[in-house]
Amino acid sequence: MSERARSCCDKLRIACAVALTACLSIAFAHGEPARLHHYSVAIDESLVTLRVRACFSGAPPRRLVAASIDAEDALEKVELEGAKRAFTTNGTEMRLGSLPDGACIAYAVDLGRLTTSSSKARAAQRVGGDLITDLGTWFWRPDVLEADEDIDVEFVLPAGMSVSTPWQVTALDGRVVHRVGHGPYDWPAAIAFGHFSERILELPQARLRIALLGESKLDQARITNWLRRAAAAVTTLYGRFPVPAVQIIVVPGARGNEAVPSAYVLRGGGLSAHFFVNQNRPGEELDADWTAVHELSHLLLPYVLSTDAWLSEGAASYLEHVLRARAGSIGAQEAWQHIHEGFKRGMQSGARGQSLADATERMYRSGAFLRVYWEGAAIMLLADQRLRSRTGDSQSLGSALDALQRCCLSPDVGWTGREVFRKLDELTGTTVFAELYEEYVHSATLPDIAETDQLLGLQQMADGRVVLLEDAPQRAARDAIMRGAERGSTQPGHAAGAAQVSPDRQ
Repeated sequence: MSERARSCCDKLRIACAVALTACLSIAFAHGEPARLHHYSVAIDESLVTLRVRACFSGAPPRRLVAASIDAEDALEKVELEGAKRAFTTNGTEMRLGSLPDGACIAYAVDLGRLTTSSSKARAAQRVGGDLITDLGTWFWRPDVLEADEDIDVEFVLPAGMSVSTPWQVTALDGRVVHRVGHGPYDWPAAIAFGHFSERILELPQARLRIALLGESKLDQARITNWLRRAAAAVTTLYGRFPVPAVQIIVVPGARGNEAVPSAYVLRGGGLSAHFFVNQNRPGEELDADWTAVHELSHLLLPYVLSTDAWLSEGAASYLEHVLRARAGSIGAQEAWQHIHEGFKRGMQSGARGQSLADATERMYRSGAFLRVYWEGAAIMLLADQRLRSRTGDSQSLGSALDALQRCCLSPDVGWTGREVFRKLDELTGTTVFAELYEEYVHSATLPDIAETDQLLGLQQMADGRVVLLEDAPQRAARDAIMRGAERGSTQPGHAAGAAQVSPDRQ
């Protein structure tokens, strides 16, 4: 499924990411940010009313914003603490005007107005006795945080209740607080409340915080093992998970003929992946499902703007099969078979006569998802093969993404496809990505993988089978793609063994 993050910062570029990283490094080098605003969020036992107290460090902002147009409908009275002064909203803006330093405001949110409205199901959704909310429906905050400024959120919950957020979780003065960070305020994010126990999946240099909602309906061990295997598969690309922390929310009750009918990645406030599971399907279907590997593969790239979803979705579509082969979940021949079947479906689908860029821009209206996903995947295969060929197998798509992760995987900035490809060329010292961009992104010409198939020894038979030829010119590269011969990568299965699952002790 596509990433649903939408950025209001489309004009931000790589230079902004570098500058932001430098500023944050200086600001936080000696501890806490200079200005740290404090939010306290309380929810009642019935998960209907949120009460928020926001106290500002230094001069308060002159306005607060919310990311969702539904926020105003759910908002109740907003007051300045200690004074008879109320505030009103205008759409997604709350004007505070001039307030004294250190001022606090208090407001309440009626989530019941959202959960009882079928037209606002995404704003707040009941999952058994739990609740998942769109952060933008109740979190009124400054629209921009300076480099030396941040927000801590502390939750006040009824006994036995937990919360799951995408924010960084830390201990401060003996309290558990959630640090908001510097991502754009209007990137979508979700917060879950309920009687679940957040589980921690430990990976080398990474933590996945898993919230299984409606727990009585889910096979918890099976879900956790499925996520563990998927995360371990992603580590086989270059030996480690690409990001230090991810929020995972699993929701039962999905309808469809698959174990995981839908899923997506969000980037607001931090990285998160949401999976909607049909718990009535056989457990073996979940074990074999590719969705988690696909979604977690999105984290190998920075947020790519929706206008270039061919890149983010193409990379995930290609890598989901490569990584499962490396992890031993499927064989190499099966992985190549899936990839070529995807190419066939994509190239025979609609949006013919359009450039890839145009098809991407229109895919949510035209439904040309297969063309966009699988033409993007074909570009990834061509990049992988050309990098290996031109560098004597010393570089690959995996090593290029490894270098990108080490230098530039900022969670707070959106990139265009051209910028990502330009950076990958810079990191690899080649022109592979620029050539592919010019060949295919703004052209109606579909990628021709016939020559690549011939070099790798991938022969498509009349009955649709893909046969791996023994005497192919680049057989070694073909085998390396599926077995994981990247420098520093773990062997299949090793990362899975290293993953540890524990209940959250915070």
